[in-house]
Amino acid sequence: MTKDISEEFLNLVKALDSDTHTIFIHVDRKSGDFNEDIVKNNLHHSAAIFVPRVDVTWGGFSIVRGELSLMKVANAYGEFNHFHLLSGEDFPVKNNEQIDNYFENHPDVNFLEISQRIPEQNQDRFRLRYQQYHFLQDKFIGQKHNIFKYIDFASCYLQRFLGINRTRHIKIQSGAQWFSLNQKLIRYIVEHEKWIIKHFKNTYCPDETFIQTLIADTEYMQTLYNSGQENLRFVEFYWKAKHNLTPRYLNVRDIHLIDNKKYFFARKFSKEVSDVFLRNLKNDL
Repeated sequence: MTKDISEEFLNLVKALDSDTHTIFIHVDRKSGDFNEDIVKNNLHHSAAIFVPRVDVTWGGFSIVRGELSLMKVANAYGEFNHFHLLSGEDFPVKNNEQIDNYFENHPDVNFLEISQRIPEQNQDRFRLRYQQYHFLQDKFIGQKHNIFKYIDFASCYLQRFLGINRTRHIKIQSGAQWFSLNQKLIRYIVEHEKWIIKHFKNTYCPDETFIQTLIADTEYMQTLYNSGQENLRFVEFYWKAKHNLTPRYLNVRDIHLIDNKKYFFARKFSKEVSDVFLRNLKNDL
């Protein structure tokens, strides 16, 4: 059975369609068959490259494997100025000419958030994410609050009691997973895949830390825009549940983001709202 392609995702590729852009796409393996031709038929300028698929589980190391799949293929494909990691519910809030001009003028700058936003929510739970092994997250848990989740965290507390701490020799940094990175840094990440696997396999939500931690105490920290305080993306969080801080869906009242020079991308978008943004961005061309 072929997986239906969301209209908001098609709007995203239409918005990015440009002679200067190549679009690399990862489709979750659990989505089943995926009609690549539908995407390609909606593009008139950009090439669409589909990368090897990973079965992605929320909060698991499989998310990192999916990102690495994108980075390895994109890095080997050719020479690029910047690589922008976007989800299917993200959307640009600037047109392609504005995006290209900005990044062409900042070739040596990387846009990645490094902040205390995540650990400040709960320091102890943050330490549990990475100091101990989460063997069940990818296979049995994901976003579910099932018996395996309680077994997993009980196991972590037992590991802590036994003195297991995976982070004794590394400095854990965190921030949003979404980035705009130049090829020099992308290449550095790809070359350190084994290090990433060693330190982050069987951790919890490693997508929010693995790049930030990898580049800690390296020259790349000096290349971060505004010292890692901004990644050019608008997102507004709200507490959906006690331990679930999640981005809200944008609405048509957020159209003012198009005029805000601070942001180039935003999340999350429904099809209806991305329709409005797409029309306004096209009108700006």
